[in-house]
Amino acid sequence: MRDHDATTSGDGVDLRALPKALLHDHLDGGLRPATIVELAADADLDLPETDPERLAAWFAESADSGSLPAYL
Repeated sequence: MRDHDATTSGDGVDLRALPKALLHDHLDGGLRPATIVELAADADLDLPETDPERLAAWFAESADSGSLPAYL
């Protein structure tokens, strides 16, 4: 039998009041391609594509390539 609801932990802490954190995200889904292009330019980093639409296509194709090292 439960003595707490889904909004509290077992020790009565209100989980709704706790800060939320992103624990896991994927680069190709967590940032817009345009943001990646901007950040890379600011950091003087090379990308496989500098046009956001072409970069999005590259992410989609590379994610399906079967080669994690090539994708990374």
